[in-house]
Amino acid sequence: MLQVLCKRFKHDKLLNKLTSMKVAIATPLYPPEIAEPAPYSKELAKRLKDNHSVTIIAYTHLLPEKVPGVEIIAIKKHNPLPIRLFLYTIALFKVAIKSDLIFTQNGPSVELPVLLISLMTRVPIVMNISDKPAHNRAKDNSFINFIEKYLQNKSVEVITKNPLEKPEILPLEEMPTEKINSYNKSWEEHVGKLNEIFKKASRK
Repeated sequence: MLQVLCKRFKHDKLLNKLTSMKVAIATPLYPPEIAEPAPYSKELAKRLKDNHSVTIIAYTHLLPEKVPGVEIIAIKKHNPLPIRLFLYTIALFKVAIKSDLIFTQNGPSVELPVLLISLMTRVPIVMNISDKPAHNRAKDNSFINFIEKYLQNKSVEVITKNPLEKPEILPLEEMPTEKINSYNKSWEEHVGKLNEIFKKASRK
């Protein structure tokens, strides 16, 4: 029985090693900012880092919240737009050439750099539509809409369904156990789907 468990343990370790990937997460927002896709990006990194090497590239004018085991590259938001885009593109390029894939959030400030990087490299792209207001605004701007559509066409997969929002825990109120369980289950299913997509991307 012990030998069987040892073999299973070694097999699982080998499997994790073989499926581990270097993932670059390109996002326009990151905590302490609260608007989507900021909290999603942080939670995703926390849930991917045990099986993958994760680097986040984000715009922020504040100190980004740390995630142990995750590298976070912050591009200052107060710079003029052309400089912001240039710095973000350079930072993303340096990460992308060492990564197995780019997981990008929607939003023109990220989509344009990711599009440029995709034209310069062969790194697979997985796109997530987490910022629905930005997605809707893109439809009213032909240039931004073109960038988003082009990037979607270049992506291995475009994700439109995201996990549940994290339930609020209020003092002096009963713990919302059922909502927390549903939240964690939705994330487990989401990450499971992403891992399958990542495997497909690695075969491209």
